Amino acid sequence: MTSADSHAVVRALGLRTVLPANWAAGLAEVAAQGAFVSPPVGGLVLVTGADLRRHSDPDQDLLPLLERLSRQFGNVCWFASDSDGDVHGWARAAGGAVERAYAYVGDRGHQLWVGEVTADEHALGCFVDDPRDQSDDEVKWWPDRATVHALAAAWAVDPDRLALAADAPAVGHVGRW
Repeated sequence: MTSADSHAVVRALGLRTVLPANWAAGLAEVAAQGAFVSPPVGGLVLVTGADLRRHSDPDQDLLPLLERLSRQFGNVCWFASDSDGDVHGWARAAGGAVERAYAYVGDRGHQLWVGEVTADEHALGCFVDDPRDQSDDEVKWWPDRATVHALAAAWAVDPDRLALAADAPAVGHVGRW
């Protein structure tokens, strides 16, 4: 989300048991539980961790959270990519409204669709049927990790280049919902 204040993001998320953590310790800590709120990276504060799965129901959790955060911070994006669970998605909110949201769950197909396909999604070839696909599947296009990362790079920050930021000595926060 657009912010230079990770403390404000921690407060907005309502995290508890908050402790300072550098990138390496923060990411390791939240692999199984918790959330890591990064120090600012290019005017953005990033949030990741296992506790974000708590917001997996789009209508009950995810969309209201994005709307609330975007009222406070302006632009807010959400990206998810779990190749093992075949779950991929993205969303963008501004000014308290979700402009675009999409999520795919492998065994259930398209699970979330808000707004129109964006120019960035078109540029990545999203939602274009592959003419080589001769299957009977109703869904002819599936997102993957590369799609999510490319869209994150277009909308916010390239996750594949975050290693540079992770080497920085800046400190973020770990906490629990």
